[in-house]
Amino acid sequence: MSQNLPPNQPGNPEESGGTPENNSSYGYAGANPYYGQQATGPAPDLDANAPTLKSSDVQRLNRKALLFLGGIVLLLIVAALWMFNAATSGEDKKPKVEEEVVNIPDLPKTVADPPPLPVDPLAGMPPLPVVDQAPPPMPMPPPEQMEPVKRGPSLLERRISGEGGGGEGGGGSGGGSLPPGVMSPEAYAQAMMAANGQGPARPQEDKEKATSAQPIYNPDTLLVRGTYIRCVMETRIVTDLPGFTSCVVTEPTYSINGRRLLLPKGSKVSGRYQSDNINGPRVSVIWDRITTPNGIDVNMASPGIDNLGGAGHPGDYNAHWGSRIASALLISLISDAFKYAAAKNGPETSTVTNSGNLVQTPYESNTAEAMERLANQALDKSINRPPTVTINQGTVVNIYVAKDVDFSSVLR
Repeated sequence: MSQNLPPNQPGNPEESGGTPENNSSYGYAGANPYYGQQATGPAPDLDANAPTLKSSDVQRLNRKALLFLGGIVLLLIVAALWMFNAATSGEDKKPKVEEEVVNIPDLPKTVADPPPLPVDPLAGMPPLPVVDQAPPPMPMPPPEQMEPVKRGPSLLERRISGEGGGGEGGGGSGGGSLPPGVMSPEAYAQAMMAANGQGPARPQEDKEKATSAQPIYNPDTLLVRGTYIRCVMETRIVTDLPGFTSCVVTEPTYSINGRRLLLPKGSKVSGRYQSDNINGPRVSVIWDRITTPNGIDVNMASPGIDNLGGAGHPGDYNAHWGSRIASALLISLISDAFKYAAAKNGPETSTVTNSGNLVQTPYESNTAEAMERLANQALDKSINRPPTVTINQGTVVNIYVAKDVDFSSVLR
C-alpha cells in the first residue's frame, strides 16, 4: 500500500474502521515510523508546569495602612466618647439656685381709730340771701336820635358805577370807587413790600435785558469756549489721595475759523484732582495749564469730560465692600468671643426684687466692652472709607475749554 492514499479511497485503514495496531498487516505502522512513535508514547501532562500558589507566596496586607486605619478608628471612638460625656455632664449639672428667705413683717392685729374730725360751727346756720350786684340796664335812646350806620355801596351799585364811569374810578378793578377803609389789591401789595424792606416793584426788573450781538475779533487766533481738546493720560490717577496729573495732546487744535494752528500735537496739559465727593465712577479733573512745543504757555481752568461731553473722566470704580464686610465680621466675632467667655466663666450677680424673685445677671467684662467699642470704631471707619476711582496711564480723555483764549499776542 502507498502512504499517500487519499482519505476517502478504499483500502484506507482508518476509513475501514481499523486501527494502526490492528491493521499491521497492511504495513501502516512500518511504513510511517513517526505515527507509530506518536501513538505508542504516553499522553503529555499539560498541568505539570502550571504555577501553583503556596502559603508563603500569599500577599500580605500593608502594615502601615492597617496602623493608619486603626488610628482613625481610635480617634473616632475617643471623639464619640468625649461628645457623649459633654452631653451627659451638661444634663447632670443643674444650676444651683440660691434660695433666700424673704421675711415679711406681720400686719398689726389691732388698727387704731382715726382722730375725730373738728365740728364746723357754720354748718348749722341758714344760707345767706344772694344779692345781684349787676348795674341796671341803660335806657335806649329814641329812634330819631340814633345816627344811621354808614354802609358801602352794594355789589349792584359798584357794577353800575363801573360800567357808567369807567375812567373815573380811583383804584377798583372795575373802575368803581372802593368803600372807605378798604385797600385795593395794588395798594396792599405795595404796603407789604414796603414793610418787608423791598420797596415797590419795578416793571423794568421783571423784563430781561436784551443782549446785542457783536463781531468776533481776531478769529484767526481765537480758541473759543466749547472747543474739545483730546489728549492721552501721561500719569495714572488714583483718587485715594488728591494730586496732580498731566496728559499729552494727540490731535491738533485750530482757531474758530480753522485757519491757524493754535495747539499742535504733543502739547502738554497739566491739571489737578481731588479725592473727596466721589459718588460714582468719575473723577473731576481741572486742567489749568497748557505748554506747547513752540514755547507758548496757556493758562486756563477747564474741566475734564467724557466722549459725549459728560462731566468728569470715567474710570474703574472700587467701593471696597469686601474689606468693609471682612473687617466688620472679624472684629465682631472677636468681641462676641470675649463676651461669651466672660458670661460663661465669670461670676454671676444675683438680685432679689421687691416681689421676692431672684434675678441673676451675667458677668460683664471690661475687656469685652473694650472690644465692642473697638469693633464699633473700626466699623465706622471702614464704612466711611470713600470709594476709589482709577484711571490708568494711556487712557484717552477730553477737555472742555471753559473760556475764550486769545492767541493774538503770541501768534503773528
